[in-house]
Amino acid sequence: MIEERNKFYNLKYDRVFKTIVQNNPRVLEVILSDILDCEVEIVTFVPTELPIKNKRSKVNTLDILLKTKDNKILNVELNTNFDKFTKERNLVYYTSLYSQKKLRGSNLEEIDEELEVIHIDINFNESKKEEAKRIYYVQDKSGKKYSENFKIITVNIAKYKEEWYDKNIKGNNKHIYLVMLDANEEELGKLGKIDKIIEGINKEVEKLNDDFVFKREISREEENEIRTKMRIKEAKQEGISQGISQGKIEGEKSKAMAIATNMLNKGLSIEEIIELTGLTKEELEDKE
Repeated sequence: MIEERNKFYNLKYDRVFKTIVQNNPRVLEVILSDILDCEVEIVTFVPTELPIKNKRSKVNTLDILLKTKDNKILNVELNTNFDKFTKERNLVYYTSLYSQKKLRGSNLEEIDEELEVIHIDINFNESKKEEAKRIYYVQDKSGKKYSENFKIITVNIAKYKEEWYDKNIKGNNKHIYLVMLDANEEELGKLGKIDKIIEGINKEVEKLNDDFVFKREISREEENEIRTKMRIKEAKQEGISQGISQGKIEGEKSKAMAIATNMLNKGLSIEEIIELTGLTKEELEDKE
């Protein structure tokens, strides 16, 4: 089991972050205001309405879905592993959420044209060479947007931390709450001496880290996430190797079927394999 006793779980961990922002919604408003460059006032936290299979198959992320005073739906995710696979998987999730929130029913007249859906990825493993913040739209080569009401914002916490510690001067604490999200035990204590709200949050985080049951649950989640990622990686590698050795893999569909076979053998569910490979339920049932 992952060592629980000496490990410090900071705000980048799902359970810690969610617990803290539920107790301190104003902190989340400040974080989102910083990211969006405008004042954010949260009206309510709302259910995702997405099928459970999509939620279960997402690895090492946290979704916080909320509605703001100016009619924005914000989906906030923590990503401790932000590679190409994570981006592609999240894109499937985003578009599903967008359609669910924009289309209130089967009648096209029920489309909420005023609702703005924004997805915010808060990433902790991006390179410091990457931008602190990047905004993505669906648009053509000339920059003309396909939709004005849908965008994805990625936030590179490593870059914010680097810039804050390099440039911060007394009295200029912009981005301090973003820096706080990935602060270790020592850093969080120092930030608490600068900001009274962070001081209170630091005390709450310390209490959570002193709670054996709380830490045990986080540790179990980490173990499950590691196992899932290893199973996916092994299944992909075995699928590709098997296909090459047999000389029977021709084209992307055949390659996906070989990978799916090994995923099934590794114990992944049909729903997980569908999302990871792009195959249909009917194709997998035929394979079985």
